[in-house]
Amino acid sequence: MRFVRLLLALLCVAFGIAVAALNGEPVDVDLLWIELSLPLGLLLLGVLLAGSVLGGVAALLSRGSPGSRPQPRNDDEGEFG
Repeated sequence: MRFVRLLLALLCVAFGIAVAALNGEPVDVDLLWIELSLPLGLLLLGVLLAGSVLGGVAALLSRGSPGSRPQPRNDDEGEFG
């Protein structure tokens, strides 16, 4: 399992290096109060990372707390108990 994780991490790093190398032209980003000039590859990887983090947080928050789930009904008592 460790080998698979290491291989996946290395593939992600290689993908990031390839994207950054192939998309080196600068792009202007205007965020209303600040203007940045970033390489396109860095901007793409940053947006991908931000989306992954926000998606993970949304998935964790959608699970709710264990006490908030309804308990299964006990069928031993029957419908009219």
